[in-house]
Amino acid sequence: MDATRHQVPVTAGFPSLVGLLLAATIGTTLAQDRSPRRVIPGSATGTARQTTRQPATTRQPAGTAQSPKKRLPRSRLQTPDLRVQKLDPKLKAVLLKWEQATSRVKTLKGEIYRYHREFVFNTEKRARGVFYYESPDKGRLDIFAVQIPKGTKSSVQQPGRRDRKTGKQIPGRKVPLAVSGDNPEKWICDGTQVLEVNDTDRTVTSHKIPADYRGKRIMDGPLPFLFGMPPDKAIRRYHMDLLGESGSEVWIRAYPRWKQDAANYREATVILDTATYLPKHVRLTAPDNTQTIYSFFRMTVNSKLEAFAKIFGKSPFRPNLKRYRVVASQSEPIVPSVIGMPWKKAQGVLTAAGYKVKFTAGLPATRKDQLYVIYRQAPRQQAALAPGSQIQLTFFAKPTTGGTKKR
Repeated sequence: MDATRHQVPVTAGFPSLVGLLLAATIGTTLAQDRSPRRVIPGSATGTARQTTRQPATTRQPAGTAQSPKKRLPRSRLQTPDLRVQKLDPKLKAVLLKWEQATSRVKTLKGEIYRYHREFVFNTEKRARGVFYYESPDKGRLDIFAVQIPKGTKSSVQQPGRRDRKTGKQIPGRKVPLAVSGDNPEKWICDGTQVLEVNDTDRTVTSHKIPADYRGKRIMDGPLPFLFGMPPDKAIRRYHMDLLGESGSEVWIRAYPRWKQDAANYREATVILDTATYLPKHVRLTAPDNTQTIYSFFRMTVNSKLEAFAKIFGKSPFRPNLKRYRVVASQSEPIVPSVIGMPWKKAQGVLTAAGYKVKFTAGLPATRKDQLYVIYRQAPRQQAALAPGSQIQLTFFAKPTTGGTKKR
């Protein structure tokens, strides 16, 4: 999978929304340890497109900001595209096999590589971890700290695109990425709650799962494509394309129809292992073009969980947290990430989610396409925050002749 196939050295890898969901919905995979390098076709990476309007650095009056539509919670549960896709017979056959194969998975454990790419700063963070799953709704994801040699570089081929303003074709280019290790994380789901464990601070934050989403209804969570779903349900939630097939793999791309899915990722690409019809790789592309890629390997399916107890002393889903401090449960909605978006688009996303927005001019832009692009938000993306709260966004400002402003 292009640069993602480089090995990550391990020393001991929101936090990531996907990290939470891998612990909550726990979809994962069976993969081969020696698969060749891959390039997932048609990735739409790159920096956010340029905007010429300057954001106001104070909160805009209610009359000038785009007001969210009423009954927002209901609109989030509906699909913006009500047309039902007519499935290609080959794609339908793949979806059926995917659903049937994953329905037989009762327990699953394995290792995971994660690659998180930010194209505003051209960085790639790598992590490695282990996960455990027990049907229908228990799971655990441990991401370890990794050491990356200083100066490690990676690159991604950015495809060509057509400029929306001029209509001219912009050629593709190779984007260099500075590689570093990601931070450690730990997520545990016991079926009723998702625990966010911070071993450094010895704190635990509990995220309660609504009663009607426990058990198999957790399939309606944000990442059901890690385990297959019935084809008729899949096409109501996604527009799906069969990108290609080989003797050992099937490539599928999914575009979300539901608004709550589209707020987190604009496309997902999945590579299935045809021997098991479980995913080998999953790539998520966020609305701001940020990419998160998961590669799964050394999987064991339907093994007895007694083996887990030998590692943890008891069930991995019921850890001993007596010496940890429990932080107040975060039941508020999750703040969308708008980092990398032009200011106007970021304002629209947060306003539609029910938040107030305040802009702050930050570092001077060093490239034309950085001007007025958001590079910091507070509270941070993926934080729990009640609607109506204010979010402060910092954008790349117009360079001044008087010198560089430090921030």
